[in-house]
Amino acid sequence: MHRILHTIRRSMDAMVRAPYVTAVAVGTIYVAILITGAFAATLGAGGRLLAGWAGEVPVSVYLAPGADLEAARAAAVAIAPDARVEAIPPAEAMRRLRASLGEQGRVLDGLSDDTLPASVDVSVPGLSYERARALAARLRAVPGAVEVDDGAVWLARIEALVERGRQVGFLLLALLGAATAILVSNTLKLAVYARRDEIEIMKLVGATNLYVGAPILLEGAIQGLLGAGLAAATLGVSNLLLLPRVREALPLAARLAPADIIPGRLLGALLLGGAVLGLVASAISLQRFLRRTGR
Repeated sequence: MHRILHTIRRSMDAMVRAPYVTAVAVGTIYVAILITGAFAATLGAGGRLLAGWAGEVPVSVYLAPGADLEAARAAAVAIAPDARVEAIPPAEAMRRLRASLGEQGRVLDGLSDDTLPASVDVSVPGLSYERARALAARLRAVPGAVEVDDGAVWLARIEALVERGRQVGFLLLALLGAATAILVSNTLKLAVYARRDEIEIMKLVGATNLYVGAPILLEGAIQGLLGAGLAAATLGVSNLLLLPRVREALPLAARLAPADIIPGRLLGALLLGGAVLGLVASAISLQRFLRRTGR
């Protein structure tokens, strides 16, 4: 325990004696973790938005002429009790079609309001392609159903887009992490070279590499934790300030909560990643210094 406390005290004293080097190291890690965290949060939020968009694609049950719309709706509710079920009469279906066409809706002039069939729309948040197919199969038992549109084409495209975005995101995060490690390693060289006289004196009196390097490694971990903590705090505050504006500009984002964009596990990963990054970068810088000096 005494050795541990002594190592911690040496690390803290070194950072106090070299505030400029400490500030540069902490600032570098702060920027690196901030960029990485912002990218990860954006990627996660984008995936959740796409998943929410998938939930907006309903499974539509089209009814035969004269079918009891209310009975069909009640049957759909019984089949999918957790879903949002909406009965759409022919007149409402025609009105929505005209609205979706905008100015081109005039091509529908002359058609009666009962031209389109009545339908029942069943919407399930986060509905996947496979679940949509299974739900559509069950909804074929709705009284009066003649056709069921499961939205499989749209859902398959959305899922493919989410998966492709996840793969590209992981690749970019890996590249960003590698670039960050190199940048931080080069920055923490300053801390090592600022103590080169101290290191050389300790080596001359017989100090081991562990004794020399332990405070430097701990110093890197502390600096990494400080930089990551500042980055996590910045992301958290930015999330709270910007999310209301995003909700106003993008109605689909209304379902997003602050924890959906920056979950606790992401903050924990950033803190741990910052500490590990500082530790590894210090180890690399120390090893290079000892190798060059023949120690």
